[in-house]
Amino acid sequence: MMVPPEDRIFRGYLPSGDVERLYPARVARIARGELTYAEKGSINEEASRIDAEWRGGHFNGIEYLHFRFAEQGATMAAFLLKERLHRVIPRSTQAPTPGEVEAEWRRMAKERDVILAWARSTKLLMEIVQTYRFERRQGAFSYAAHRAAAQVVETADRTLSDPMTYAGVCIEWAEREYRGWFWRCAPNHQVL
Repeated sequence: MMVPPEDRIFRGYLPSGDVERLYPARVARIARGELTYAEKGSINEEASRIDAEWRGGHFNGIEYLHFRFAEQGATMAAFLLKERLHRVIPRSTQAPTPGEVEAEWRRMAKERDVILAWARSTKLLMEIVQTYRFERRQGAFSYAAHRAAAQVVETADRTLSDPMTYAGVCIEWAEREYRGWFWRCAPNHQVL
């Protein structure tokens, strides 16, 4: 019988740093629209078939599925495309083709560049990120902290159509580029 390494945590809540360390293969699914219960079940079933210990989460319209090995992530990514389980159109049940999913990832990459350029030019990038971190330090859950960061965006420019996306892009950028610093925002300097 294989004994798990001592640093593995199998059940319960895991801080994001542990998820990243223990489940480094991350698959992203565009999750703006709605899935049926059967579709949600098929994702959970396939993920569990691939790796019974997989982890998942949502942020800024993207569902992330975390696996221990790159091959597992590749298998899940192929499954999501083949079964047409991405949802590109907000609040829609329409299943896009693989080409439409590819086009949406490209559009989102361009949008991310525009948003980061806006945040830098307005000198709001760090204020948005720090608002999120402050709210998390006060005990807010991710969505509430994200909403507070979006309020900074909305206050700065009321003409923007989706302040949540703007805030989310800035938060994801900071988390990716400065991970250790980013998550040192929990009470008593614990790392989330």
